[in-house]
Amino acid sequence: MISRVCVASLGVLGGLLVAGGAGAAEAAASTDASAGGALPAEHTNADTTSGGGAASRPARGMHNSISLLLNLGYAYSAGTGLGVSGRYQYTVVPEGFLHSSSIRDDFGVEAAVDFFHYSWDLLGYSWTYNEVGLSASAVWNLWFSEQFAAYPRLGLGFAFGSFSDNTGFSAPGGYGGLFLVGGAGVLYELAPVTLRAEVSNNYLGLGAAISL
Repeated sequence: MISRVCVASLGVLGGLLVAGGAGAAEAAASTDASAGGALPAEHTNADTTSGGGAASRPARGMHNSISLLLNLGYAYSAGTGLGVSGRYQYTVVPEGFLHSSSIRDDFGVEAAVDFFHYSWDLLGYSWTYNEVGLSASAVWNLWFSEQFAAYPRLGLGFAFGSFSDNTGFSAPGGYGGLFLVGGAGVLYELAPVTLRAEVSNNYLGLGAAISL
């Protein structure tokens, strides 16, 4: 079993959680609405189902979305790995937990399929390792504005791998198996896609998402 949790990665993007305070305009619109005034045209997508006059939510968010990320990773402390990740996210708590006028949040689950290719060479000896990982994780999206969000991600996965080298030695142990998903990322909605950057375990991912 692999322990692939790098706690430091969870804090790399932590500072981004305080990067935006851009919710004042939405809070003002909510105040006007509660006073009996009609909502401005630009706020016609306001959430009226959560009760209590909640501020408008992001136009799309990550509900029912597919993401594709290109990944740069550190290969089991032995080299550089390149890979690709496909994700599907489904929002299960659209109203979130914070109920704040300045920060809106939602909670979802995300399934992922990851592929990595690792290689290493030293003094004529070289090896390659290919790995496919399947995982599911919980994602908490914190929206600081209509477009910008940051999120932590935590879950479990299982990886399958194959190893080869130029000497015919048997494959080393300690690869593949059960692993813990842990990471954090940021989102920026730029129609028709949502840009995405993430530090997750031992790799950095950059890509985009589309809503179905």
